[in-house]
Amino acid sequence: MADTPTAADPGAAPAIEVLNALVDRACAPPTGASRAKQLRWVAGELRTALERGALPPTAARSLTALLAPDALAAYLTAAERGLLRRKPAARPDRPSPASMRVRENCLRILATHADIPLTLPDRDPPPVELHPVVTARPRGILLAHLDHATRPGQSDARTRILAIIATVLDTGCRAGELCALRTDDVDLHRGTIRLTRLPQHRDPQAPPATETIALSATTRAALRHWLTARAHLTLRDPARPPGPDNQTTPALWVSIAPSGHPRPGLPLHFRGLARAYARAVHDLNTDMAGQPGWHPLPRRMEPLRRAIELQPDDTTGPNKTAVLRRTRPPTTDHGPR
Repeated sequence: MADTPTAADPGAAPAIEVLNALVDRACAPPTGASRAKQLRWVAGELRTALERGALPPTAARSLTALLAPDALAAYLTAAERGLLRRKPAARPDRPSPASMRVRENCLRILATHADIPLTLPDRDPPPVELHPVVTARPRGILLAHLDHATRPGQSDARTRILAIIATVLDTGCRAGELCALRTDDVDLHRGTIRLTRLPQHRDPQAPPATETIALSATTRAALRHWLTARAHLTLRDPARPPGPDNQTTPALWVSIAPSGHPRPGLPLHFRGLARAYARAVHDLNTDMAGQPGWHPLPRRMEPLRRAIELQPDDTTGPNKTAVLRRTRPPTTDHGPR
């Protein structure tokens, strides 16, 4: 990030003097510390853009001129090219889409506080580079491994990650969707799981889409073992039997041995899930090394879950809800069963 703006010196441009005062107002409570840091960063970049001649000369005359469409187009172009950095970037040819979104959001906030109409330039979104998905053959081998490994007697951590991987293989769910699952979303009697989809860049005003997905026998077994282990981890009162009224949380995935906490059974959030998955995949890649057709799994969940496709099942779920089922891998690329 560029340097944050300092108090205007006597020779500062009129636009910068007004901008500094505007940023101070915009950063006052209830604005959070993170957003305030971003606002000061963008103001610092605007100042740098003026200093380096990246903006039209007229932009220095007033805040309205600084936030005019031509000045903002020049600023965003210079920022995208890495021309406003104080330090050289590791990859100057690859601007961060997230940083560009932050810049545009901060410009909107500043313009709102200044009561100045804002017109941002139309920008083509950069191409999204996706990691290759996990192909059908390693997925088939993984399913066979899970079928063999999903047995009683595993450690709680192993039982949990086997259930997580099996759930991803059946549903193609994202990490955030996994973390949002509750125990009442799982119906082992019917062999289904209820999943609320939380796609990126979704419309916050649109109601979330909920799907009922059929579970394979392997995943049902993995979840059954995990729910047994989870019941003891989430026990609130050891003197009473496990049950919905005697648990620390309704979250499906809970911690095994959380650092800094006296007891397990806390809801597993995104970071904890990512760490647990990365550790388990490292161990799994070590165990499966040399297996014919096996390629090491990536330590992030995304390439695995993006390989899963769902299709409508022949049956319907409770209350006539449509049930989805995982599409089988192509017959030409099956792993061992």
